[in-house]
Amino acid sequence: MEKVKIRRMRYEDIPQVVEIERDSFPQPYPPPLIMQILSYFPEGFLVAEDERSKKVVGYIMGLIEFGHGHIISIATSKEYRKRGIGSALLKELEDILFKKYNVAYITLEVRFNNREARLFYYRRGYMDKRLLPRYYEDGTDAILMIKKNPYIQLPSPPVVVSMW
Repeated sequence: MEKVKIRRMRYEDIPQVVEIERDSFPQPYPPPLIMQILSYFPEGFLVAEDERSKKVVGYIMGLIEFGHGHIISIATSKEYRKRGIGSALLKELEDILFKKYNVAYITLEVRFNNREARLFYYRRGYMDKRLLPRYYEDGTDAILMIKKNPYIQLPSPPVVVSMW
């Protein structure tokens, strides 16, 4: 396997991130929004870089909103999938949000019909919170998923509704 390094995104990485985004999602985020997220919270925008080729092969975008973490997007280049890169990116962002910023929860939205992505998050401790009807522009439903901070004691657990 290639040696991959996780690092903070730089503005010169934007074209490669946009390419991965377009190859990964039916309705990709536009470059201006990606730049806005990067400028708003640069610590939450990480890339995976192939150390040999210096090519960006994956990314994760996250923010802190209302005191909680929010994963905006995560993707890996098609030729680099199933190699643990997404897991490494997610773990790194969780460490930043949970340990450094001490957020109580991280949330994300995922397409209801994206079974593979949902299983990816379930394996990493995320739980279904609620259904978001017609969340995406094409009318597809989403699932709001949540993971509580394992490093802090919260007064009560979140309400969990299984969508399976």
